[in-house]
Amino acid sequence: MLKFNPLLLTFLFFFHAALGSITGDDNEFTIVEEGSKKGLFDTNGKVIIPVIYDDLGWSQGLPTVFHKVLGYREADSWGLIHVKNHKITTPLFNSLQPFYDKLIIASKKDNHKHRSLFGLINTKGEQELEFRYHSLEKHNEQLIASVLEKNFPLYGVINAKGEALLGFKYNHIFPLSDKTYAVYNHTNQVGLFDVEGNFLTEFLYDSIAPFQHHLAVVYQNGRQGVIREDGIVVVPVKYNRVKINGAHQVSVLPFGKWHVFSAENKHVREYTYESIKPAGVNLYQVKIGDLKTFIDTKGNTILPEQWHVTSLVQRFAIVAHKGKYGVLSNSADTNQIILQPEYDSLVIDESHILACKKINTGEGAWTLHDSTGQLLTNYVYQDAKKSSEGFFPVKRKNYWGYVNLKGEEAIACQFMMAEPFKQSRAKVDFIEGQGIINTSGNWVVKPFKHNGATLHLDRIHDDLYIFSTQPYQYQPAKYGLVDSEGREIYVSSDQLIDNGSSVWERNVQGKYGLISYQGQRLLETKYDTISALQENVAYIFAKEGKSGILSSEGKMLVNLDNNFQELHPISEKFFGVKIDNKFGFVDTLGRLRIANRYDSITHYQSGMAAISLLGRWGYISKSEKLVVQPQFDRAYPFSGGLAVVKKDGKLGMVNKKGETVVPIEYDRITPGKENRFLVTRENNGHQQVGLVSRTGRSLIYPKYDSLLDLENGYVVISRGDKFGLLTMEGRSTIPLIYDDIIYDAYNDIYLALETKGWQSIDLPAVQSK
Repeated sequence: MLKFNPLLLTFLFFFHAALGSITGDDNEFTIVEEGSKKGLFDTNGKVIIPVIYDDLGWSQGLPTVFHKVLGYREADSWGLIHVKNHKITTPLFNSLQPFYDKLIIASKKDNHKHRSLFGLINTKGEQELEFRYHSLEKHNEQLIASVLEKNFPLYGVINAKGEALLGFKYNHIFPLSDKTYAVYNHTNQVGLFDVEGNFLTEFLYDSIAPFQHHLAVVYQNGRQGVIREDGIVVVPVKYNRVKINGAHQVSVLPFGKWHVFSAENKHVREYTYESIKPAGVNLYQVKIGDLKTFIDTKGNTILPEQWHVTSLVQRFAIVAHKGKYGVLSNSADTNQIILQPEYDSLVIDESHILACKKINTGEGAWTLHDSTGQLLTNYVYQDAKKSSEGFFPVKRKNYWGYVNLKGEEAIACQFMMAEPFKQSRAKVDFIEGQGIINTSGNWVVKPFKHNGATLHLDRIHDDLYIFSTQPYQYQPAKYGLVDSEGREIYVSSDQLIDNGSSVWERNVQGKYGLISYQGQRLLETKYDTISALQENVAYIFAKEGKSGILSSEGKMLVNLDNNFQELHPISEKFFGVKIDNKFGFVDTLGRLRIANRYDSITHYQSGMAAISLLGRWGYISKSEKLVVQPQFDRAYPFSGGLAVVKKDGKLGMVNKKGETVVPIEYDRITPGKENRFLVTRENNGHQQVGLVSRTGRSLIYPKYDSLLDLENGYVVISRGDKFGLLTMEGRSTIPLIYDDIIYDAYNDIYLALETKGWQSIDLPAVQSK
């Protein structure tokens, strides 16, 4: 006899409301658990089913008693057992689930096809409905059932006798209320049916939400509406969002209305979408709910609803459908699919398209197409790269070559590697090593090796290349310069790096030297830094905190034995310096041209440099004439003949004569388009922006929250949550009343959004029949 420690028992209590067919007597039992085993007690705590089973109850749902029986699980199979500890069936089922009126949904293995089949048994374990269904799901006293046809489930609704209320011809069926089903057809559109199998709506909708207060939200092409439980539409399917508040009221959010205007406010047309984005000439990308697609200017849909756009490239859109990709071409006259979505990868390259389909071996099969989708290549390639200077690197039979813009294999596939052309030269790997070819396929630098090691070449210009080798047969890596004839100009054990006018030489300690393009040494490899050539006249080099100046030809202009504490980059032939803790300027020979008398400086620009004396800033010329007296808290470099200055916490602008052309009264000045400036002023804690010209003339008074200069003579402005359009002179054309304004530069028009908030709709009471 089993003994139980009551301290180790877990009592599992369940509620009568969980199963409608549970009788009062069924509530007089408690399932208990000890360790990983379960048993059944009565209300007096008496053991009526020993705690020896892996599970008691049902495979899905609440583990409770149903008409004095329940399921028991041994290993992975279920059987029926009576509360008096009498096994009704052996454990031969995959699952057991109470249905109604002493009926139980059961499944068992189909040993021939290695899948489960569903049917009905009663509480005596007797079969009531043949085990022939792919699935059974209870809905009140009916069953949503499915059968397999060509390995695809088809759904219907049956009663407990197996009589079909809805035939097995639907993609899916979901209960929406006690009285209705959402039924999906083969095109995945949904209609509403009642429990007697009568259709209440046509297959009109993308989906139907469960009923609340006998009302349901329906979805159609990104729009929402409301139907009653009898299928009658009570709110048209035209809204952005819908909320059901009760049996007699709903709230709706209309879509925004996009008005299309010319710059001078002439109304052209309008659209009703959640969002709209210009995508090309006569082309817009629009969104309605979860639906994203493309339309033309007349509102005609360009793409099927199941397709979507992954990216926009120039005048093409890459479209996707079922994991494959195609191309939509956009022009002023037409928008059309030029490549159907049947490719695994696509690359848009200006007016050409590289398209790839994977073949059985997993390799790519690349082809080249023109802007109309026309196939250009005669061969299918294993790989392909974007073009450069009119040539596409392509791989065929494991070798690389080049295809021209006509799709012709202009340079045969004969190389182990081929890089894109740059200034009519391309680097390729050949059997003998790495070399350089021109666009005719002729050798510019023939493949060769350095002491037996294969070279890696980097082009400096047509007649000069940096080469490098990997360590080879106990020889260290080598670097050097080679000309187009393959002649070695310079060889080093240190890395060589092109800087645009000469070559840096960097050793393993991180020190730098300088080599000319002719292979002459300009600086020994011992410096911490060496600049690139500045203003085509000089280099700055530094070591251990000291700096010097070297001419472009390698002549030492200023060595490290100088009194410079700091040496700044060259600007308009002058170097800023710090000497004896004061700042001035020297020329390329290190001669002091502007005395070191200033507390701080900026670089020269437009012949002017900002200087600081006694905490105040002004400007000097290159002859050290004090053009603007030190009077500002801060002064910034000139740009376009004007400079921003700061005084008493405010910003303004002065010209090269020192005249104030923009009043010093702004909190921010930002360079804008075409030498215009955005100016910001704080007003009661709120930032307001305006626009001034390069001459300092106020174009738009700073009273707006934002301002976008479109560079076409107009600016989009906003205040609060509203947007409008002004001319560059501040004249209003599109009034400041819209929720957004988008400029369509492709078609030179403006999209102005008008939105409305949530609105309540009262529904009439349904008269009882």
